[in-house]
Parts: sequence; C-alpha cells; structure tokens
Amino acid sequence: MKENNQNTLTTGNRFLMDMPTAWFMILSLIIVGAGFLGKLPTSMVGGFALFMSLGYLIRFIYWKVPLIKNTLGLASIGLTCAIIKHFGLWPENIVETMTNFIQGDTDFLSWFIAALITGSILGMNRELLIKAGIRYFVPITGGLIFAYLLGGLVGQAFGMSFKDTIFYIAGPIMGGGTGAGAVPMSEMYSEAMGLATDVTFAKIYPSVTIGNWLAIFGAIFLNILGKKAPKLTGNGALMQDYSVEESKASYHYNMTMNDLGTGLMLTMTFFILGRVLNGVCPIVHAYAWTIISVAICKISGILPQRMEYSAVKWYDFAQGTFTVPLSAGIGIAMLNLQAMLDILSPGFVIIATAVVLGAIIGAGLIGMLVKFYFVESAVTAGLCMANAGGNGDVMVLSSCDRMNLMSFAQISSRIGGALVLVVQSVLLGILL
Repeated sequence: MKENNQNTLTTGNRFLMDMPTAWFMILSLIIVGAGFLGKLPTSMVGGFALFMSLGYLIRFIYWKVPLIKNTLGLASIGLTCAIIKHFGLWPENIVETMTNFIQGDTDFLSWFIAALITGSILGMNRELLIKAGIRYFVPITGGLIFAYLLGGLVGQAFGMSFKDTIFYIAGPIMGGGTGAGAVPMSEMYSEAMGLATDVTFAKIYPSVTIGNWLAIFGAIFLNILGKKAPKLTGNGALMQDYSVEESKASYHYNMTMNDLGTGLMLTMTFFILGRVLNGVCPIVHAYAWTIISVAICKISGILPQRMEYSAVKWYDFAQGTFTVPLSAGIGIAMLNLQAMLDILSPGFVIIATAVVLGAIIGAGLIGMLVKFYFVESAVTAGLCMANAGGNGDVMVLSSCDRMNLMSFAQISSRIGGALVLVVQSVLLGILL
C-alpha cells in the first residue's frame, strides 16, 4: 500500500508539465488559496504562479472531456476564466495580480509575443521565409476585400448603408485592435466628420470587441474543419510545398542552459530595437519593426548560427511552457464578456459575422492561389486581421493550436492593421 501511495505522488502527468498530479494540486491550492485570502503578490512572482496553476489545472480538467478538447481546445481555458470573472467569482486580488502581470507594468504578453516573433522567424527555413513573405499580402488583401464586400451586402440587407457598414463595422474589425486600430481610426473619423473623438470611438469600439470574439470562434471552427478535411490544412504549415518539419531551419547543436540565456537576451534586444525604430518612424508599429529587423537578420544570415539556435530554443521553451497558462491570464485580464453581451443585437452580430466570414473566405481562397493552405491562410491573413491585436493573436492561434504562426499573425495585426487605416482614409475621401 505504501508503494502505491508513493507512485501516486511521483508519477508525472503530461497535462501538468509532467508534475505528479497530487503535488500539482497541493501547489495550486497554496497559490489560488493565497489569491482568495488576498495574500497573492501583485508582482511577477504572483502572476507567474497564478496563471500557471490556473491554466494547467483547467486544461487538465477539460482534456478529460473529448468534446471540449476536440472543439473549443485551448480557447476553453480563456473562456472559462472570462465567465468566472463576469460573474464576479474571482476575488479582487486575483484579478489585480493577473491584470498587472499580463498587460500592466510587468507586461508578460509583450514578452511572450516577442519570444514567438523572434524564434519563429529565425527558426524558419530561409527559402520559405522569402517565398511566404513575398506572397503573404496577397491573402491579406483578399481577406480585406471579401470582408468589406460581404459585410457591406449583409449590412444593406439589415437596413444599414454600405458606407456605414464599412466605416463602423468592417473597418474597425479588420483594423488591428484598439490601440493601433480603433484609436487612430476614431481620430481620423473625428477630423473628417467634424465629430468629437469620444463620439466616433464609441461608435467603432463595439465592432472591435465582437470581431475579436468572432475571430476566436472562427479559429475553433477552422481547426475542426482542418480535421474533417485534411487537404485544406498543413497542420501548422502555411505553404503547400512545405510540411511543418520542412518549414523549420535545421541545426545540429546540443542545447545547454546558456542557450536559453542567449535566446532570451537576443529576443529582448529585438523587442527593444523595434521600439527604438518606432520612435524614429512612428508610422510603423514597434512589433512591425521587430519583425522587419529579425527577418533582415535571418535572410542576410548575419547572425551566428548558434545565436539563431539559442533564440529558437528560447521560443520553444516559451511556447511550450506558457501558451496554456497565458490563455487563463488573458481570460481574466483582457476578455470582457459583458462588453460582448452589451452589443449582441441580432442585426449587428450577423453583420459582424459576415465581415469575419468574408475575411476567412477571402484570405483562405486567395491564399490557395499563391500555394498557401486554406486553413492556415484563413487563420493568419484573415482572422488575425479581424481580432484585437496582440492578445487576439494569442487567443486565435492557441484556439486552433497554431502558435508557430505568430510571426505571420503579427504581420496581419500590425502591418495589415496599418494598411486598413490607409484604406479607411482613402474611403473617407471618396464616400463622405
């Protein structure tokens, strides 16, 4: 009997970071209990502890239910945390700690995205990066055109003019989120229409919110579609001529702990460089500058191979360890269920759905013309245009288990979002 008890405590569980189940539960009880007692530090220490315990615990429970695992996937973690917050069941200490950790002074979300951008680009097959990069704006353009046309047509069916649908629903949904999309777009509208900025922002922000939620559910749908129709997906590979393995660069090193340190330093340097260059040229988003800088280094081959390898290993560690818990963190800190419920009028939801569906169809079909897989093209060039920027990219990609495509998702959110602002400014001049 004693031997059986020992096995219970020492046998690892792959859904709990290979930690013994009993020990994980003990550690989680201490962490979450501290949150309910108001004793959880509102710092990086409390944030790391809380989101890892909640994320892996919720996944451990849900992965016992095949229906949830095979449909909602990792999105179930964020949705569960958002629902709990909506009903006020999280204590203030837990919400405060997680909010500060994810998007406050600690800003773990930016740290995570930087790791994914740097590692995914440096770890990409150089030939693929060149081919895919050149073609990528083709499906982005296709998704944008289809989203505007389908949204405008459905809007007219519900008594909304094509112009208003484009200005207040389609454009904001496809515009790259709030900070880089809705805010500058509202200022643009304010100047052109002679309205106060808060008035124009209030008219377009609901579209950003509902677009983000629809993009998450769209990713769940596309993941299921890929399983039902395998020819439509590369299971994480974007281009049809390359499998997931063929999409990766090949290295022949044995990893050491120093590689993780080098990878972390290189990743953070590219992240900071993006912000420096954004200060010089603010019209290009800091993440876009990071993408451009990393891509130049990869294509030119100026980085030593061992440093590339180190950044890829750091990316592997960050993605493998933090994707699951980050879903819980975003659910608590950033997913506002009430904001979505407040705008759920049937007509508005149907028009917004048409916009997101147009983005899926346009990006997916046009992507196939340049030899992209339908699912991966629709997710990155379509849904990652329609979501709410950085946190939306994480939720969309985690919902369809394609976090390796973060670099392309960020191109959509940042450079694609800037493209939408240009399109909206041109349309303002034509339609007003």
